[in-house]
Amino acid sequence: MQLDEGSRNPIRVVVVSEEILERLRPFPSLLRRANVRFLLAYSGSEALTLAGASDPALLLLDYALPVLRADEVCRELKASPKLSGIPVVIVGPAFPPEFELSCRKAGCAAYLPTPVEISALAPLLARLLGLPNREESRLPVLLSVTYGMVISQSLGRSRDLSLAGIQVRSLTRFQKGFCVNLRFSLGEEAPVTALGEIVRVMPTEEGDYDVGIRFVGLPAPALRVRHGQVLEVRLPGAEGRRAPASAQLEGEEDAAREPRARL
Repeated sequence: MQLDEGSRNPIRVVVVSEEILERLRPFPSLLRRANVRFLLAYSGSEALTLAGASDPALLLLDYALPVLRADEVCRELKASPKLSGIPVVIVGPAFPPEFELSCRKAGCAAYLPTPVEISALAPLLARLLGLPNREESRLPVLLSVTYGMVISQSLGRSRDLSLAGIQVRSLTRFQKGFCVNLRFSLGEEAPVTALGEIVRVMPTEEGDYDVGIRFVGLPAPALRVRHGQVLEVRLPGAEGRRAPASAQLEGEEDAAREPRARL
């Protein structure tokens, strides 16, 4: 593994096929922070050549590569004493199941059905590359915006939740002033659905957005929020345990005394 000059972080080389890299252009921030370098392979034979020349930490391949399919690449890799320890992740069709079976017999570390979701791929890559995945500790939030008859959905993650609102990190740039439907789960309770108004949209250095949302309506009577342990966070008028304070959303001044938790 190479070392980056002026940095203690090693350069983690990932050989990736063209189609997967195109789908994952807005890559998770954990990979940007971890000094990951991508080498593009246009065919299965090129993926093998790059693997032998670059000492990669991982191969991330589309099943239907030209010249050599991904399962054939994996089989040749595992037959090499020098390269057999390199994990291979293959993205391919769910049907027929023989495709996945062939890849697993060849020795791939994981087979993901298309279309691949970043939310599924990110923790897998973090584990295989030995990276801390901070996204795993964040609360998944499904955001839905309706445009006439069209419903647009986006998956975000949050570590900042209060009775007044929630801050969500998302790859989608929402527009301030829009109303959004939110759905998230806390512990083993039934999913919480709420209506919110977008009051702030701030771009991050990683290329995604921090979206501040003020709740317009919350289901009664209580929300359970985890902060090391389960806390009871009740709606206004109920006694509740106070969680650590954090930055307020715009328009939250009146809610400053409400319980808030960092997830």
